[in-house]
Amino acid sequence: MGYSYETLVNWDREHLWHPFTQMQGFREEELLLITRGEGVYLFDHLGRRYLDGVSSLWTNVHGHGRPEMDQAVRGQLELVAHSTLLGLAHPPAIVLARALAEVTPPGLTKVFYSDSGSTAVEVALKMAFQYWQLQGSPQKQRFLKLSGAYHGDTLGAVSVGGITLFHDIFRPLLFETLEAPAPYCYRCPQAED
Repeated sequence: MGYSYETLVNWDREHLWHPFTQMQGFREEELLLITRGEGVYLFDHLGRRYLDGVSSLWTNVHGHGRPEMDQAVRGQLELVAHSTLLGLAHPPAIVLARALAEVTPPGLTKVFYSDSGSTAVEVALKMAFQYWQLQGSPQKQRFLKLSGAYHGDTLGAVSVGGITLFHDIFRPLLFETLEAPAPYCYRCPQAED
């Protein structure tokens, strides 16, 4: 680990702001310090194992420590860690775009990469808006959102989100949307008793 648990706890409390976490109460609890992952499990500094039931919150859909994934990352890092697509290209982006285009429905032939779900939603909103502007329909500026939706933390993503706990405080900053019930009726308010 390199540093003692106590040092890391102190630094965490001094310097980290954990998302969607009530920090005052959080600081009073034992810090769950994850030090490694393996398959569907995470392990803490004491070796205790936890099922990673949220896939490390959307970032790991293939599991931890997958040799083929780790090797691909190492191989890419030996060449270049990152290169923008702003007027440049690189083989992994081109090859992946081609592979994605081959498995999507007809007509979907272009790929736009984004670095997170929030920014992907922002880009999608901007693309939809821009499309209608370029089509000569500048009045088309409203978006439909599903109740209870979560799409990320950027303002556009929050505007089309619907989780009161996360979004209400930001209402003055958000753009207007239309809302429809989500097509999930496990606890559907419209269901008959």
